[in-house]
Amino acid sequence: MTILTGAEIQRQRETGAITIEPFDPARLNPNSYNFTLGDRLRAYTAPVLDARRENPSTEIAIPADGFVLRPGQLYLASTAEVLGGTGFAPTFAARSSIARLELSIHLSSGLGDIGYIGQWTLQLVATEAVRVYPGMEIGQMMWWTPVGEISYYTGKYQDSRGPQASQSWVGLTGDLARRRFPGLGEERLRFELVGAKCARLGELSARVPVPPLIAVPVGELAAAIEADVLTGVEAVFADLRATVGGDVPAQVTRLAELIADLRPSSQTAELLNVRLEEVFPAGTRFAVRSSALCEDSAETAYAGAYESLLDVASGDVPEAVAAVWRSFYSLTAVSARLRAGDLDPAPRMAVMVQAMVEPEQAGIAMTGLDPVDPAQVQIEAVSGRADALAAGAATPDGSDTVAPATVAAVTELVEAAREVLGVIDVDIEWVQAGGVVSLVQARPNTARRRSASVRREIAVVPLYLEPLPGDIPLGPLTGPVGHFTSKRGPAMRRAHELGIAIGSAVLVYLPADPRPAWAKDLAPLLGAALSTPEVIVDVSEHQRQIVCNTDDLVGELQWLHTAAPTGEPFTVLVRDYVKGQRGLITHPADPTTGEIAAEASEAGLLAMNRGFAATTDLSLAPGSPSEDALAATGGETNLALIVRMARDLTTMQGPTIIEWIIGNRGELFYIDHTKLAGPANPEAGPRVIAAGRCTGQVVRVVNDAVLEQLSIGAAVSVSGAHIDVHQHGAVAEIITRIEVVRTNGGRVILSARRPYAVLAALVGMVDGFVFDLGSRLCHLGIVVREHGIPALVHEATDGEVLTLDNGTVLTHGGPR
Repeated sequence: MTILTGAEIQRQRETGAITIEPFDPARLNPNSYNFTLGDRLRAYTAPVLDARRENPSTEIAIPADGFVLRPGQLYLASTAEVLGGTGFAPTFAARSSIARLELSIHLSSGLGDIGYIGQWTLQLVATEAVRVYPGMEIGQMMWWTPVGEISYYTGKYQDSRGPQASQSWVGLTGDLARRRFPGLGEERLRFELVGAKCARLGELSARVPVPPLIAVPVGELAAAIEADVLTGVEAVFADLRATVGGDVPAQVTRLAELIADLRPSSQTAELLNVRLEEVFPAGTRFAVRSSALCEDSAETAYAGAYESLLDVASGDVPEAVAAVWRSFYSLTAVSARLRAGDLDPAPRMAVMVQAMVEPEQAGIAMTGLDPVDPAQVQIEAVSGRADALAAGAATPDGSDTVAPATVAAVTELVEAAREVLGVIDVDIEWVQAGGVVSLVQARPNTARRRSASVRREIAVVPLYLEPLPGDIPLGPLTGPVGHFTSKRGPAMRRAHELGIAIGSAVLVYLPADPRPAWAKDLAPLLGAALSTPEVIVDVSEHQRQIVCNTDDLVGELQWLHTAAPTGEPFTVLVRDYVKGQRGLITHPADPTTGEIAAEASEAGLLAMNRGFAATTDLSLAPGSPSEDALAATGGETNLALIVRMARDLTTMQGPTIIEWIIGNRGELFYIDHTKLAGPANPEAGPRVIAAGRCTGQVVRVVNDAVLEQLSIGAAVSVSGAHIDVHQHGAVAEIITRIEVVRTNGGRVILSARRPYAVLAALVGMVDGFVFDLGSRLCHLGIVVREHGIPALVHEATDGEVLTLDNGTVLTHGGPR
């Protein structure tokens, strides 16, 4: 830009391009004009100024004999002249004489806008006390020739008179609301901020009708959750991971208590309401829907997992947003994510606030359902709203009720969705009102295409004794079922041939679209297949060993089914929970004597396996059994069956440890077995769980209740391969203590009251184990022998140094 000379300033004033009123030619400088101080000041009275509020201030008249400015105080003043213009860009600065008085006349706003005409507000700040007078020459204004097309200032300060307090609040609240809550057509409507559901509608709105909406980005939820609440949420998910979802309802109850007060702050609610007033006409009703980052992906839709609220008044939108937020941690949502293997506790919920359309007709359209013609568009519609149709609670109208024009419009929506989503199979929801067919949701159709090879009716199928039918898809249960059938299947069949009880295990199957009365139809099938008061339910790799009363099983399956993907078959594994009167674990027979080492416990097999049962050591001699052996096994018949089954399994698979239960009527149940990879028997006396030698410092753990709880979980396996408990607080604390010792160059011997199965997660981190009480045949005993880690029964004290030497314990005192 080029600065105007004094003479040019005067000429342009005369043409009207520059305004100086009143004008005094004597105040013209070579390239500026000296302006004077007005007769009023304005000072703020609030101790804290708020950019979003009108701040209180007081006006001060400047007397003829002057007014003393206090050091460091901001005073708003104004020029006595009306200055500006329409052809040039103005700037101003203090006269050098004023600056030499340690007085500044502007802090950051020395540049004016083309088109502004009025008295200019000055920001006076003195370093020392300074007396100022009305009419004194205080500053100078320059005008510059702009380059480019000119647009004129039309802002809130136009035509000001006297000193003007800040009016930042006039537009700032709206600016903040727009930045926080983006709407259709805005760049911030991106997947990583607002989730796929909302972002896709934003993209599709440029091509097809989409009701107006704004988004509450995922960061709003993250900011609303207090740090201690988030820590609690993370702890719950650590428990879910450690117990493989064995007690989801109880854990979700904990989540509900943690987030009960979760809602937008008053400031957030205020900005949200400002944005609603800006975007939507007064009286608009809203649909408030989820748009989680993990929702509507190409792999998983989580359809129906999260809350949606319809017909919400504007004043109720903040609370509706809170309800959608809280639904991220609901029973249905957590179960659905567990089924999909998503154990991330992070809050990832954005919310969509969309103008509610009261439709004359609404519905769903999909492609990808017909295996012969996957591009075929299948449309279902109902009169009025379609939320009940989407939830499966309404029957669609006949196809002849959808007008051809509506079919064509819906097909256009489908084609647009396919192009934008980049997939062939799509699932959309649409509404028709006032002759316009609008899109309200679009996502990939994650439901598998229906095939004639997939069973169409509910079924309860035995797991072990018959080949699994090929028309029942296993879905996320493939891994667990494969494990059970490959490992236990041959042994279960052999036990059944020998007349040994095995308990029932069945696959429960629901087709993609079961009849509304499926629960009633399923109940008698389950009643005929199961025989114990309690059962164990496995849903997926990440949700296993759910224990429930058999009488409540249908209800349990109903809520589990709600968490499954809509439109897909649903299969779970249900097993009799056999408890009996006694648990029994047997070692392989001694090849020389034929005797079988065993342990028995009235606490039951589960407590034995997990390491927290008191056990009795037995020797089962087939030829001359002791009274204790006969009592523990349930008699000579059972003992003979144990010997026969042990021999057969050894022939089939090699040396095995077998788990048994003696039923309430004395019957023998085969439960499971473990093929040994290490020594078949301990090499020393009964105190030795695993032979070997090591020296290390004792790390004593005492949180028995937590270790027992974690040891019950399905995450704990004999091989240790599936143990995923390291993030749990109790286990993480133990690991930290171990690392402290190892960092200082020491070796670690872990001491606990019992050989809890969860401690297998520490294999590779410790050099030995000692337990106050112990079982040689529990899961941890098997694991440590397989890994060659010494372990024995010995009461130890935290911090002392021990040497374990094949059953001998040497104490060396404290750390060294």
